[in-house]
Amino acid sequence: MVELIAVHVPKTAGATFQSALQQVYGSQHIYYDYLDASRPKVYEPHEIPSQIRVINGHFSLSKYESFFPEAKRIIWLRHPIYLLVSLYFYWRYLPLQKGDNTIVGKLQQSKIGIYEFADQPEIRNILCQNTCGKMLKDFYFVGVQEFFREDLLELKTMLGWPELTVVQENINPNPKYQEDLQNVLSNKTIISKLVENNRQDIELYEEALSLRAKRRQELSLLQPILAGWNRVQYQLSQSKKPDSQVDLKIIGKGGAKMTKWKKTFLFQGKELYYNRIPYNNPSERAVEVSIGFNWLINIQNSDRVLEVGNVLSRYESSLGEQMGVIKRRIIDKFEIDIGVDNEDLMTLESDEKYDSIVSISTVEHIGQGLDPRGAYGESTEIRDLEAPLKAIAKIYDLLASEGKALITVPFGVLTDGGWYIQFSAQYLALLKKYGIPQEAIRTSFLRLINRDPTKDSVKMLWEEIEEIELSNVEYNHPFPFANAIAVIELSKLSKNFQLNLEVDPTPLYYHMPYETRIELDQYKVQLHQTQGELEQYKVLMHQTQGELEQYKVLMHQAQSQLAQSQLQLHQTQGELEQSQSQLHQTQGELEQSQSQLHQTQGELKQSQAQLHQTQGELEQSQSQLHQTQGELEQSQSQLHQTQGELEQSQSQLHQTQGELEQSQSQLHQTQAVLVQSQLQLHQTQGELVQSQLQLHQTQGELEQSQLQLHQTQGELEQSQLQLHQTQGELEQSHAQLHQTQGELEQSHAQLHQTQGELEQSHAQLHQTQGELEQSQAQLHQTQGELEQSQSQLHQTQAELEQSHAQLHQTQAELEQSHAQLHQTQAELEQSHAQLHQTQGELEQSQAQLHQTQGELEQSQAQLHQTQGELEQSQAQLHQTQAEGERLQFQEAMVGDSDLRIQLDYKLLVWEAWHAHHNGDMKGMAHFLKQSLKCTPFSATETVLKWLESFAQFSSEKGYQLDTNSLINSAEWNELMRRGLHNGNSVIPKH
Repeated sequence: MVELIAVHVPKTAGATFQSALQQVYGSQHIYYDYLDASRPKVYEPHEIPSQIRVINGHFSLSKYESFFPEAKRIIWLRHPIYLLVSLYFYWRYLPLQKGDNTIVGKLQQSKIGIYEFADQPEIRNILCQNTCGKMLKDFYFVGVQEFFREDLLELKTMLGWPELTVVQENINPNPKYQEDLQNVLSNKTIISKLVENNRQDIELYEEALSLRAKRRQELSLLQPILAGWNRVQYQLSQSKKPDSQVDLKIIGKGGAKMTKWKKTFLFQGKELYYNRIPYNNPSERAVEVSIGFNWLINIQNSDRVLEVGNVLSRYESSLGEQMGVIKRRIIDKFEIDIGVDNEDLMTLESDEKYDSIVSISTVEHIGQGLDPRGAYGESTEIRDLEAPLKAIAKIYDLLASEGKALITVPFGVLTDGGWYIQFSAQYLALLKKYGIPQEAIRTSFLRLINRDPTKDSVKMLWEEIEEIELSNVEYNHPFPFANAIAVIELSKLSKNFQLNLEVDPTPLYYHMPYETRIELDQYKVQLHQTQGELEQYKVLMHQTQGELEQYKVLMHQAQSQLAQSQLQLHQTQGELEQSQSQLHQTQGELEQSQSQLHQTQGELKQSQAQLHQTQGELEQSQSQLHQTQGELEQSQSQLHQTQGELEQSQSQLHQTQGELEQSQSQLHQTQAVLVQSQLQLHQTQGELVQSQLQLHQTQGELEQSQLQLHQTQGELEQSQLQLHQTQGELEQSHAQLHQTQGELEQSHAQLHQTQGELEQSHAQLHQTQGELEQSQAQLHQTQGELEQSQSQLHQTQAELEQSHAQLHQTQAELEQSHAQLHQTQAELEQSHAQLHQTQGELEQSQAQLHQTQGELEQSQAQLHQTQGELEQSQAQLHQTQAEGERLQFQEAMVGDSDLRIQLDYKLLVWEAWHAHHNGDMKGMAHFLKQSLKCTPFSATETVLKWLESFAQFSSEKGYQLDTNSLINSAEWNELMRRGLHNGNSVIPKH
C-alpha cells in the first residue's frame, strides 16, 4: 500500500532524500517515476503493485491526485534564484545526449546564456509548475533545501524513522560552479530578470518558510508523543515484512551519524582537531582556532606575520613555539594585553608589508558599534556597513608580493547585528569593487550541524559545505553564535595594487538579527492583540455611546412627558382647588339652608305650641259646646261647608308636611354625599401629593439609572395611568359635585317652595284658628287627625333610619376603595424594589467593567515591567559574560609565575595611571608603590617605564600627559624619596 508520494523538484536535494528513502523502505518498495529509461517497468497509477510503499520522482502532482487518498504528499522546495542558477549549470555540464529535444538538450546544443535560459516557459515559476496549483498547506510535509538536515530530522521524527545516514548526492558537475555562481549573483541585471520571471515562485517559497516556522513551533510541543507513536507504527510495519533488507545501523559512503561526536573535522581534505578549550566556546572558535593554527604552522614565509585581532593568543600554551606556532605581531584596537599593539588596522601605513596575515572573526566587527558587553567596538551611531570589506581590502594591501592571508567571518543571511556584519554571497562579491582580483580570492565554507546541549560541553559537529546551501543560515539560530563561517584566503598577485576605499556603497538589504526579528514578531503579535482589544473596546465604547445617546433621547422624551404630566398635574390641582372653593361655597350655602330649615322647624314648634294652647281653649269650651249644640245644630249646614274647606286645608297641610319630610331626607342625603365627596377629595389630594413625590423620585432615579430607562418608562407610564385614573376620579368628583350642586339647587328650589307653602300654611293656620274659634265643637275630630299626623311622623323616622342604612353601605364601598388604593400602593412599592434591584445590577456591571479595564491596564503595566526586567537581565547577562571572559583571560595569561607577576605589574601601573587620570594622587602613589614589588626592571628603569606607560595610556585617551605636573607633585616626590630606597625588583630581568 502506497504510504508516501514524494515530488522531486530538480536541484532541491532530491537525490539525497532518495537515499534516505532507500535506507528506510528499501529499493524494492519504492517506485521511481522519472522520465528516463532507468526504470525497469513503467506503471500507470492504477497498476502500482501492492508492495510499493513510496512513489518518488519527477512527475506532475495531478497524476496521482485521484489515487491513494491516504498517502502522505511530500515536496522539497528551494529559493527560486539559487535553484535556477544551480539547474542551469547542472544541465549545461551534463553529458550530451543525441536526439534530446527537452530543455536540457536545447541548453546543451545551443549553449544559451542564463539570461535566455530564464525566459524559457519550462523554467519560469518551476516550483508552481511542480505543485500544480495545490496549496502548500495541503501537503503533509514541505521541506526547504537550505535547511535539509534540520527538516529531514523533523520528518524522521514525524514518521518515526530510525537513525539515518545523510550523504550528499548528485553534486553539480561544473568544476567552476562557485566562481560562476558568484558572477551571476553579482550581476544585478540577471538577478532582476530572474526575480521578475519568478515572482510566483518567490511568493511560494516565502509561504513555505512561514509554514516551516509554524510547523517547528507545533512540533516542539508534539514531538515526544508524535515520535513515540510513529516509531511504534514504523516498527509494526517492518515486522509485517520479513523480506525487508533495511539495516537501521548502516553507515554508508563515508557518512557519519549525527549523534556521534568526533574529535576531528575535515577542512579542505585535511583532518583537523576540534578546539576543546572552553574560552569563548562552544562557538565557531571550535573550528576557526584549529584552522588558524594549521595555517600558521604551514606558511612558507614566516619572517613578517601579522595577526589582526587578538584571538589565537587565548589558545596558545607556553610550548607554542616548540609546537611550531609562528611568532607574529598582534594588533588590536581595543584590547590591552601583553604583546598586543593597540593600533587600528585601517590606519597602518601601506608601505608596511607582511608575508602572512591571519584574522579570526575580527573583520566583521571593524567599523561597527559596541558589542553587548561594551568591551570593543566604535562608540558612534554612524556606522559604515561596508567597513568589513574595506578591512579585507586593507589586509590585501598590507600583503607583500606573493603574500598570503587567512580571514574567517560568520556567513549566511546578510545580517546587520549592530556590532557585527554576517557576510553573504552577495556581500562577499562586493570585494571586486575594491580592486581585489577574483583569482586572488579563495573561499571555503563550514556549517554547524549539531552541538552537545549538555552544560559546559564543547562537543560540536561542523561540516564543510557548498556556499549555496548557506543562503538562509541565521546568526544565533538554531545554535548560539555563528551557525556557518566563511574561510577567505587571499593571495597577493601583484605589487601594483592601489588601495581605494573611496567607493560608493552598494544598496543591499541587511536583515535584522534573528533574535531581534523574533522579539519584533512577538511585539507585533502583542501589538496586534492589544490593537484587537483596543478595537473591541472602541466598538464597545461606540456601542455604549450609541446606547447612551439613545438613552439620552429617551430620557429627554421621558422628561418632556414628565413635564407635560407635571403641567397636567398642576392644571388638575388648579381645577381641584377651584372645585374645593366651589365645594366650600356650596357647603356655606348648605349651612345657610340648614339654618333656615332650623328656623322653619322653630316656627313649626311655635305653631304646635299654639295648637296645644288652642286645644286647651277647646277643652274650656267643651262646656260651652253643650251649650252651643243647639246653635251647632242650627249651623250644621254652615259646618258641612266649613268641614269641606277644613278637609281641603288638611290635605294641603299633609302634602306640605310630606314635602317637608322629603326635603329633610334629601337634605340629609345631600349632606352625606357632601361628606363622602370631601373625604374622597382629601384622599385624592393625598394621592396627588404622593404621586408628585413619586414623580420627583422617579425623575431622580431616571437621572441616576440611564441603562434602566425602559423600566423607568414603564413605571412612568404606570404613574401616568394612575394620573389618568386620578384625573378620572377627579372628573367623577366634578360630576358628583355638579350633581350635588344640581341637587342643592333643587333643594333650594324645594326650600323656597316649602317656605312659600309654609307661609301659605301660616295664612291657612290663621284662617283655621279663626275657624277653630268659630268651630270649637270640631276639636275632638282635630285631635284625632293630630294623632294620625304623629303616626305619619313615625313613618318618616323609619324612612330616616333606612337612609342611615344606605349611608353605612356607602361607607363600606368607600372602605373597599381604600383597600384597592392600598393594593395599588403595594404594587408601586414592588415596582420600586425591582427598580432598586436593577440599579444594583447596573452598578455591579459597571464595577465589573471598571475592574476589567483595571486588569487590562495592570496587564499592560506588567508587560512593560517584564520587558524592563528582560532588558535589565540581558544587561546583567552581558556584564557577567564580560567579567567571565576577563577572568578566563587572566587565567589564560597566568600560566606560569613570571607571566603572572608581569601581568600584576602592568595592571598595577594601569590602575595608578587611572587614579592619576581621575585626580586621585594618593591612589596613584599606592598602586605605583605596590608595582615595585613585582617590577622586572631596575629602580631607574621602573620610573622611566612608569612615565612611558602613563604617556601611552594618556595618548590612547586622546590627550598629552603633563609630565612636569606629575613629577613635581608631592605624592610623586614622596614616592621617589621612600619607595625606591627599598632596592631593585624582586624579579630578575630577562
